[in-house]
Amino acid sequence: MKLEPGVPFLYELKGYYHYTRGEDSLALRLYQQALERGGASSQLHQRIGSAYLSQRQWKLAHYHLRQALAADSTNPDIWVALGLWAYLQHRLSEAATFWKKALIYDSTHEKARTFLYDLHLNEFGEPDTAKKYYLDPYWQFNRFNPLLNFQLGNYYLKKLQSLPHDKSYERQRATYAFQAVHAYTQAILGYPSHAQAYYNRGFVYFLLGKYERALEDFVRASELNPTDARAHFMAASLFEYTGALDKACWHYERAAALPEAREALKELKGKDTLRRR
Repeated sequence: MKLEPGVPFLYELKGYYHYTRGEDSLALRLYQQALERGGASSQLHQRIGSAYLSQRQWKLAHYHLRQALAADSTNPDIWVALGLWAYLQHRLSEAATFWKKALIYDSTHEKARTFLYDLHLNEFGEPDTAKKYYLDPYWQFNRFNPLLNFQLGNYYLKKLQSLPHDKSYERQRATYAFQAVHAYTQAILGYPSHAQAYYNRGFVYFLLGKYERALEDFVRASELNPTDARAHFMAASLFEYTGALDKACWHYERAAALPEAREALKELKGKDTLRRR
């Protein structure tokens, strides 16, 4: 930049470097300098829009993403960013429209497909639609893909959770549970560091009352992602259940971001004090 101070792309590149480090304000200042030097490309507007999106500055983000779209309307990444802009404001139908538009221009776009899958599975409560349109057409051609298997596991977990706790549904619950565990295991085989797959598989075991296997997965999930308070909390709960109180306390302390973990730790320490008297 010292040798070529008039080249806008250098400012954009440095701005993007800071953006990837979470330094949005600094990135925006550099992007602005790139604009001032005539670098008003579709990519630059998209990057500016994404930076404003991180700051929740909706109007500015929308303006720059629309500018990017005006210059390159067939770029699926811009449509994906617009979908995020809508989603973060809870404009779910609008988000779905933008992400579907991204798939029109690139039918294999991983982010657009994943966002639509999660949207139908979790927000719209339409697991069968999610699986039929945004998983099956991809999974059947790539059955060992860790992400696709993880999403398949999520589908079966959602179906399992939707069933009543009634004896007449026992066989169906067992089927969904088996399919979920199998899918999560496939995801783990393909990506052994997949902390969320361990957590979700552990949760299936927990729902089945297989606490020993659930505990193994929750502990592994907490090791792979030490900042996951939920994994620590579930591990702590099961350690407490088995009487391993020191281990329970250790995990509750690392789940202290959760109010229920703080309360459980307080109660556990109270019981321990009484026991020592």
